[in-house]
Amino acid sequence: SETADLTMEVCKTINRTAVLLKKEISGFIANRILGALQREAVFLYEEGYASYEDIDIICRKALNHPIGPFELMDLSGIDVGYYVMQQRFAESGDPADKPYACIEQKVREGNLGRKTGKGWYTYQKEEVRK
Repeated sequence: SETADLTMEVCKTINRTAVLLKKEISGFIANRILGALQREAVFLYEEGYASYEDIDIICRKALNHPIGPFELMDLSGIDVGYYVMQQRFAESGDPADKPYACIEQKVREGNLGRKTGKGWYTYQKEEVRK
């Protein structure tokens, strides 16, 4: 379409990489792939295969990710991921799209990640020097 072509051209002009989706899908591409990684990471954690810390380490070391999936949940906000999962479940009705028990518990406790000082990890507030 004319709009898509124009948008792709604007991206080239401002030195950005654009990818044209052939069909619209909830979460687009990158977020869906990250979601699949997160689902497997939470499965491995909830089933007792590894600690969340070790899962983050292996994703950083073996997969060369800048941060692990649990660190990413803390960064983006555990509640944000929770609401995305709720929305996807409401759309699909697929039980596999329901929020995970450990995520639900963190939201219930108010441990939402960096923004609350605690999620999977605990964060200390740093004083800003004047």
